[in-house]
Amino acid sequence: MLAAMVSDADAPALTATGLTKRFGAIEALRGVALQVRRGEVLGVLGPNGAGKSTTMKVITGFVAPDSGQVRVCGLDQAQDPLACRALIGYLPEELPLYPEMRVADHLDHLCRLKGIPAPERRKAVVDAMARADCAHNEKRRIRGLSKGNRQRVGLAGALLGDPPVLILDEPTSGLDPSQVANFRDLVRGLAARHAVLLSTHVLGEVDAVCDRVVVIHQGRTVLDTTVGDLRTRAARVARVRVTLRSGSADGLRTALSAAGWATIEAGDNPAQLAIDADPSRRAELVALAEANGGLRELAEERVALETVFRELVAS
Repeated sequence: MLAAMVSDADAPALTATGLTKRFGAIEALRGVALQVRRGEVLGVLGPNGAGKSTTMKVITGFVAPDSGQVRVCGLDQAQDPLACRALIGYLPEELPLYPEMRVADHLDHLCRLKGIPAPERRKAVVDAMARADCAHNEKRRIRGLSKGNRQRVGLAGALLGDPPVLILDEPTSGLDPSQVANFRDLVRGLAARHAVLLSTHVLGEVDAVCDRVVVIHQGRTVLDTTVGDLRTRAARVARVRVTLRSGSADGLRTALSAAGWATIEAGDNPAQLAIDADPSRRAELVALAEANGGLRELAEERVALETVFRELVAS
């Protein structure tokens, strides 16, 4: 199996350093760096247009970088591109499926393209279908499958040959909530045998599936950390919803703006403000509310991870 080619269990299965790529006047990548080990799901997170898909295409060898290096299981992609491609299973955002073919025939065809020997093809197809949970559709034509089931066929194709590295580019795009939940369960189970790199613009997907996250914005890596650290960052700031007795929050808004330690969001209720501030400022907040309309109610909410993400990618 290809996985046996990885000799050092502690070494990263995939490493990218200093990746740059320009398309005419557009600088798509500006020094992107990441690494992922076997047994790990790494999320590549960023808003649309951040450079995620370009990063995936460079790592898989579909696009050559202008500078930087990609190493797959210790091999240099620039020096040995075919060997590196053989070590990667790739699920692109736009699936290259043959709609007139039946699922098993399509996967058998991919085995041929991947160079899997004839005596091993049926076993490879059966194993991939089982792991991607699409064996029940093996005799159906791909054109008749739902979007979620087509995604499973695409995942089975990426799993053929048991590559040590899996790259999934926006794998749940266009799926309904039930399909998303099922597909995330599949992805979580893959890390037992693979290093998994998952590209997405959905923070909830990273939170649900990944161990670590790399945030890319405007072609740069702006954060490389654990998902747990992201949650910790969110916990450091508490959002409180303040309702005043006076019926107007204008005075409190002015006082908080002058203080400079709070972020304010107005709601539909003119007597209410949503305020993000360090919990250590709670006594000051209460005092300002009492002095500027009188405090009727203070309700605490934890800041969502989406707020942390917005702060990270703020220009």
